[in-house]
Amino acid sequence: MPAPTLATTNTTTTTTPASSPSSCRHLETDAYPRHACATRPIQIYLGGSFDPVHNSHLALLAHVYQHLHTAKPSSKLSAYFMPTSRSPLKDNSSRPEHRMAMLQLAIDEMTAAKAQAAISPADFGICDHEIWQTPPTYSIDTLRALRQANPEASLVFVIGADNVQSLPQWRDGDRLIEFAHLWVIPRDHLQTHQHIANLLPNKLKSALTEHIEDLKYAAKGHIYIDSHRVDPISSSAIRQAITEGSFDIAKSALPRSVYSYIMKNNLYHSY
Repeated sequence: MPAPTLATTNTTTTTTPASSPSSCRHLETDAYPRHACATRPIQIYLGGSFDPVHNSHLALLAHVYQHLHTAKPSSKLSAYFMPTSRSPLKDNSSRPEHRMAMLQLAIDEMTAAKAQAAISPADFGICDHEIWQTPPTYSIDTLRALRQANPEASLVFVIGADNVQSLPQWRDGDRLIEFAHLWVIPRDHLQTHQHIANLLPNKLKSALTEHIEDLKYAAKGHIYIDSHRVDPISSSAIRQAITEGSFDIAKSALPRSVYSYIMKNNLYHSY
């Protein structure tokens, strides 16, 4: 399994593995003094089909990135969209090449906007570990592979509260924190910290923390429940809007470059 890449547009992505600094390589566990790992790299992963990626996806990943960046600005911090493999249950899902291209366009557009506004651009990329695999793929396998490739990094896996509810149905869902932290975002009817915490399997409840710092200084093993509300935008609603000719709805929910790509390639028009 290669380290995550800052992808360009398709299967040929090869650059910028997010490796760990040599200053931490001698440390064998995550239970060492905090000052010893002030430069521990942090990698954030947001999974999804991204068919298409929309403004809410970008805002969510930027939100997590900004919180960790503010809390620990000296560390190497990277954030990755991690598109899933094509679902066998979705015959009309877009080809991986299209989803990768739209993600890269969205990242490029966001980076250019920040540069124009004289704001330090976030280090966003695409982790293509799952997208080219034959489904089904499992998060436990992905996180295990990411951990093996980045033994010293703090890995932060962003999931929705609805995923917490279904965690017992995941393959080894109660073992995800053996390889990463979980950052939980409220979703739909699951909005309060206590409600979400109550849904966690008993085995995971002791991993809860209210301190972001715990995710910076340990490589794995914590669960942080955010209070951030995500705009109720869904890729399926955008696809439906395009199919029905409601282009203004889609246009308002998408990065400009992604909307142009969809129109140019006639995506979603015949769903």
